[in-house]
Amino acid sequence: MMQNVTRAPHPTTTTSLGIAVVCSVTFLVILGLLHFLEPEFDPTWRMISEYEIGAYGWLMRMAFFCWGAGVLAVLIALRPMLHTLGGKIGWGWLGLIGFALFGAGVFVTNAITDTTPNLSNTLHSICGAVVILTFPIASALIVGSLAQNKAWAANRRRLFWVEVFVWLGMVAFFGSISVSRVINPSAGRVGPEVFLGWPNRVMVIIYHVWLIVVALGAKSFINLESLINYE
Repeated sequence: MMQNVTRAPHPTTTTSLGIAVVCSVTFLVILGLLHFLEPEFDPTWRMISEYEIGAYGWLMRMAFFCWGAGVLAVLIALRPMLHTLGGKIGWGWLGLIGFALFGAGVFVTNAITDTTPNLSNTLHSICGAVVILTFPIASALIVGSLAQNKAWAANRRRLFWVEVFVWLGMVAFFGSISVSRVINPSAGRVGPEVFLGWPNRVMVIIYHVWLIVVALGAKSFINLESLINYE
């Protein structure tokens, strides 16, 4: 005989979802504040990492730690929900991105125009490249796996569109560099005439929106899974 049984979600999972959302919101609040606390970094062409070298650099480092913690918190919740090979690869990949974000907070960058060799700047650049270039790949693998889970059916459309915007955010960021150089061939690699600042910020915000959407979707999943049938 089939019976309906109510099962409470695992407390670790539900707590991690709350941590993920709080960490993402905290990052976004800090990033917004730094635009007022460190106005010397022109947002039209300076990267967000450069806030690390300002008077309130500790805030930007804390923001990176929050981002990394948010990613790892989402991973804790997603682990039992990813059943495909692609999803498991994406899960591990997103874990690497989480640790890269901690690295971005530990290793302080140079100013974008400072080409002086520096180990800390090199390590920060590597961590940043892992996050910027591979977040869309890891997120796509995870979304593809979740979309095959019937319990995520109500969130499939939302997952699809947020994933589309993740890719558009990254493409727009690199596109802004190319367009700036086309408009002004003498603009150089970076500088006041390479307008990558706002696209960089928009891309980062979209990455956080993805984390929040997935975290909220996972909460819905848990609510559905709390009612199970068994013989």
